[in-house]
Amino acid sequence: MRPKQWSFTPADDSLTGFVSNATGATWTLSTTTPNDTMAHLVSVVNDSATDHSAKTVALVGTDVHGKAQTETMALGAGSATVVSTKYFKTLTTATPSATINADTMDVGWTDDVISATFIPDFKQAPFNMAIGVDISGTISYDIQHTFDDPFSGAYSDMTWFDHSTLAAKTADADGNYAAPVRGIRVLLNSLTATATLKVTFIQGGVS
Repeated sequence: MRPKQWSFTPADDSLTGFVSNATGATWTLSTTTPNDTMAHLVSVVNDSATDHSAKTVALVGTDVHGKAQTETMALGAGSATVVSTKYFKTLTTATPSATINADTMDVGWTDDVISATFIPDFKQAPFNMAIGVDISGTISYDIQHTFDDPFSGAYSDMTWFDHSTLAAKTADADGNYAAPVRGIRVLLNSLTATATLKVTFIQGGVS
């Protein structure tokens, strides 16, 4: 196959990225995406001292591949921050189960980020997949793989494993997969604004 190269400039975390000081029973988002083609965990900050943990917020949006995705999570107690378990590329609505009255919440995203899934030819023998990562700025990343079928079921139900040598990396690095995997992605653990990452995949052909 021809080399495949992805370049990213991930959005840094923003506690108010989707909306600042949402209040009452209906929250109107000011934007629906971090606009970096990647998917982030969603954060909700309770700005008040009131315990709202008996209430929930329903998140509706899309996963990293643009498929519809939802998650319902409990709101935080006074001055607490709660974070989704699913990664959202877009967030269309965030709806509380009951009014928070005059209190306010901030809805944003974290710098825990995933890329779309690269699909190799897992039937090729030998598999021969080389991976190189080039970064600039401050960024921590993992290369991850799955044995699940990327085209079957919900993306959030897939199980991912860290690459044996390309995990918690903070500098340029390269590695390979000798045995077949069904999908490969980049997981960003943390970053600073303007950091970039370029990843190259090359799967050798059979001579």
